[in-house]
Amino acid sequence: MIEVKGISKSFGEKTVLDNLSFSISEGETLGIYGRSGIGKTTLARILSGLTLPDSGEVWFSDELLVSREKGYDRALGSSIQMVYQHPYASLDPNQKIKDSLVELIKYHKMAKGKDEIDTLIEETLSSVNLSLSVLSHLPRQISGGEAQRVALARCLLMNPKLLIMDEATSMLDVMVQANVFKEVQSTVIEKGGSVMLISHDRELVDFLSDRILSLNDN
Repeated sequence: MIEVKGISKSFGEKTVLDNLSFSISEGETLGIYGRSGIGKTTLARILSGLTLPDSGEVWFSDELLVSREKGYDRALGSSIQMVYQHPYASLDPNQKIKDSLVELIKYHKMAKGKDEIDTLIEETLSSVNLSLSVLSHLPRQISGGEAQRVALARCLLMNPKLLIMDEATSMLDVMVQANVFKEVQSTVIEKGGSVMLISHDRELVDFLSDRILSLNDN
């Protein structure tokens, strides 16, 4: 599904990624492990179109997704969704959680009518172990862990072919993290997608991943 070929990225004189190559197969959970600052998030940002590589290419479903020369194919990349470590930044601070989910569903025509929309929201929140009570709150009125799960629910609504989770449940305790990941894996993979799990927690990566890519110092 994803083929990363010789990706390199530097910031000033600091090389973060150096000629990195790997692949992700359909239905696979690939763990990306390494210490903080090693380049995990930079890799995720390249795959999701937030940062251009200095060199190399990324291919998605046999089509060129990004290179320095071509830029990022936004239409192709819409099938890639990323959940960030700091979730509040991805939520409108002035919009209640339900309103934000309803707006997303209507914009992408995922359901018709109030009953269908409510059912879709309920099913999606259940898949991330989130209570319906959060729907009436603004982002600042819910905990960091709840905000992470809301951000995750928004990504799941998009039916991603690749879901990138960048320390995406770091605000939850270990057992809750594992349960949420298991639900997410089944939701994404049962629909033919893949998951990239980025973490500095080796035990979590070992437990949840089919295969692990360790990023080391250059």
